[in-house]
Amino acid sequence: MRPDQENNIITGIIETESGNIIFSAENFKFTFMNPDFSNKCVAVKVDESGYIYGRTFDEKVIAIYSRENIEINGTRILNTWNYIVSKQYMPKQSMQSFDGIGFKNGAIKTIYPCNGLHKDIEKSSGNILTYRIEKDCKEYRLIHKEKSVIWQFTSIVNQRMSLEEGDSVSNSDAILNVIFDEEQKFSTFFNYYGYVCDLASFLTFRHNVSFEKVYLFHDIKISDGYYHEEFAECYVKRPDRVSQRKVVNIIPIRCVNDNVFENIFQNIIKVDEKHKGLPISIAPQDDADARMVNVEKIRNICSALEMELDLEGVRLSANDEMKKLTNLVKEIVKEHRKGNSPLSDKMYDYIFSNISYWSQPLAERAWEAWSQHEDEMKPFLRRYGISIERDNIQTFVKARNNITHNGFMGISDDVSTTAFVLMGLVYCCALKRMGMEPIEIKNVMGRRLFE
Repeated sequence: MRPDQENNIITGIIETESGNIIFSAENFKFTFMNPDFSNKCVAVKVDESGYIYGRTFDEKVIAIYSRENIEINGTRILNTWNYIVSKQYMPKQSMQSFDGIGFKNGAIKTIYPCNGLHKDIEKSSGNILTYRIEKDCKEYRLIHKEKSVIWQFTSIVNQRMSLEEGDSVSNSDAILNVIFDEEQKFSTFFNYYGYVCDLASFLTFRHNVSFEKVYLFHDIKISDGYYHEEFAECYVKRPDRVSQRKVVNIIPIRCVNDNVFENIFQNIIKVDEKHKGLPISIAPQDDADARMVNVEKIRNICSALEMELDLEGVRLSANDEMKKLTNLVKEIVKEHRKGNSPLSDKMYDYIFSNISYWSQPLAERAWEAWSQHEDEMKPFLRRYGISIERDNIQTFVKARNNITHNGFMGISDDVSTTAFVLMGLVYCCALKRMGMEPIEIKNVMGRRLFE
């Protein structure tokens, strides 16, 4: 959503069984007023998706996300993250379902830059420039909850005719249409907006993403297929700071094949134990945040690394002496538990849990993963002139342990550099888990994704 739309003032009315409520809204802050001065409480009920419905004074339907019913005596303020407004007058019932969601520009244009208009050099001559229009569309067909969903990335070629400025042709709007095979309720919008944000965050390595416009559409059947008829715009609160990245510095959609995209989606929705999520917790909020290393980032990198190592099955070889030692310590703990002054069950659970990690220390497992992905990481290391040894990773993990057990102890340059490199390793592991080929991972590592 464009920043200039955030401060739009909207006024209207909500009809209830107990009386009408007037509302005024600016910048996602809704003020509800009960014009009845008898102090009678009016309850405004949400639908199954958590939205309350009203009508603006210019006769448009509005759905305001509230999550739960609200009661209004005199005035009531609601700060929401989302409201949806119809383009024109329509029955409320027509507003409550949709066939698809459209996302325009913003992060979509970053991951899928427009490529539908090309200069035809052979047919251009003198002052005459000739352009050809090519189909610019990439689709992924997925199954979610036993239903078909199409993610359609495309760009729009627009022609403009003006007496003052002449005629022009442009290709500047990138679109993602998420198309469902049956009508959906607003709860689906709630979920899919998050899914699209997670996809954009993973591909751009930025947590804060936004879109110029988000809208809902109905599919209208025509002679040769369907036409997406936009009927409502979705206003979503933007993050305070959003950085638009260059396509050369991110993972573009055109580099993501069907299998990789399906695996990414399954991890976004965390479909099972093998698809536990994407490592977007390590992504910086924006460009300024990308230049900082702090305690929270170190923790997030270690957590993401542990998850990737577990999912990739990175385990150290069995060590007989370590096995003997752990068994000996377990017996000592069991005997203590049977003694006269036992600790709490929770404490013994903690001790046994801790012992289980002795044979698989994070630093050693991370070094094992580093050895496995060293070839894919070479473009990254060459670009920044960094070399990593086992000691660097051990120092980094030790810093995380010090932070956890002793509080903030300061972050050295060595730890900061290792943190930067381990973000690359986390992505290497994740991209391999998504099904990306080694040569494609090397291409990603050669970009400035982590800057």
